[in-house]
Amino acid sequence: MKSSPTNALPSEVQALVNQTIESLKDLVPPTPSFVSDEIQDAVFEAIDAVDKDMRALNLAIHDNPELMFKEVKAHAHLVSALTKLGFTLTNPSSLPTAFVATYTHGKGGRVFGFNSEFDALPNVGHACGHNLIAVVGVAAAVGLKAALKACNIAGTVKLIGTPAEEGGGGKVILIREGLYDDLDACAMAHPGGGYGPTPFTGSAHIGGPASLARAGFDIEFHGRGAHAGAAPWMGINALDAAVQGYTAVSMLRQQLEPTMRVHGIIQGSEQWAQNIIPSYAKVSYSTRAMTVKDCLTLRKKTIACFQSAAEATGCSIDISAKDDEVYADMRNNEPLSLSYASFMEKAFGDKIATEGMTTASTDFGNVTYKVPSFSAGYEIPSPVGAGNHTAGFAASAGKPEAHKLSMKVAKGLAVIGAKFLSDSEFAKETKKAFEKFKKETGDLQAPSLSEGFEML
Repeated sequence: MKSSPTNALPSEVQALVNQTIESLKDLVPPTPSFVSDEIQDAVFEAIDAVDKDMRALNLAIHDNPELMFKEVKAHAHLVSALTKLGFTLTNPSSLPTAFVATYTHGKGGRVFGFNSEFDALPNVGHACGHNLIAVVGVAAAVGLKAALKACNIAGTVKLIGTPAEEGGGGKVILIREGLYDDLDACAMAHPGGGYGPTPFTGSAHIGGPASLARAGFDIEFHGRGAHAGAAPWMGINALDAAVQGYTAVSMLRQQLEPTMRVHGIIQGSEQWAQNIIPSYAKVSYSTRAMTVKDCLTLRKKTIACFQSAAEATGCSIDISAKDDEVYADMRNNEPLSLSYASFMEKAFGDKIATEGMTTASTDFGNVTYKVPSFSAGYEIPSPVGAGNHTAGFAASAGKPEAHKLSMKVAKGLAVIGAKFLSDSEFAKETKKAFEKFKKETGDLQAPSLSEGFEML
């Protein structure tokens, strides 16, 4: 006998059923959250509480741009702010504008680090947003410190102030001097832009290089001055050597792979006069490639262009190719990056891209070879075409909208730090991924990254 279809329940009965179902939901265990609500609340409340102070610190750095190794005012502002926020400040390095801000709760536990950059660029100020990077680091450290206290998590948070990212290799020097030796993991963030007033866009690239390796070098050409009209044959033109090398490098680019870069400038004009054969010129260049090895090979080819130009013109040259100017390709730790992407989506609804890379470079790349690390990228509103290293981006980096986004990113970094310090399984997973990466790539910290060059 066929059963007849069930008739719809009377509305009063259906309402009662719905009410019963809702009441039963309270008996079902909640889906495990990324971290406890207590940890997240502690992080968010602490960062929100210092938001106005962070904005003031942001502007103090933004409005007083200072070049690499000369970040005296920014250093003073950061050290003062961190001291008031309850951190212990030291500088166990040779760099006067570096610092380490430390807070420890309980005994034992792991150490999680953040980085703050604060150097600017010539003529365009904070056109790479290092004022934002600085306050993201401070706010993230504040948030993690609060979580350690509120949730009684044993561990240490360290914020390392790293000068000279825009050349000079501040982090390379600090790694060599041991400032990263006791970190179990590390994180930072970096803004980008130039795409107009777009919705929040973030990244934590994995699966390969997240940025290119970079190797810088300088070459000085020494010629002989002479009267350009009366006796030009008596001179040896150093500027000709620089221009000839510059042209040769431009021709070299035709044979470079799409992911390789060579760029530089000619310097020395302050010593020139149009009626004197230039006796001095200098070039400052960088090469970039997917790996340090390929980058150094390209640097050697590029230097050969200038060596040949020096020989052709009769100039002598001095080559400076320091290990401090070798920035490794950045390799974000996969568990840290994926956890950050997961949290930002759950907490804010933001989609974080984990595929792709930037063809820029950073000395944070060297950190990713030293300790499990990741860098969170994020876009700030800036006019179309006003990307990093432009005056337009510098202006955008000082806007309230950029600050607001930076504080959101700081919350994400702090939560990842709290997860790492409170979740032993996650910490093991993070370290296991790092060990696998190092086994595959080898140790970057070799006695010398650069090769010797024959001086002409």
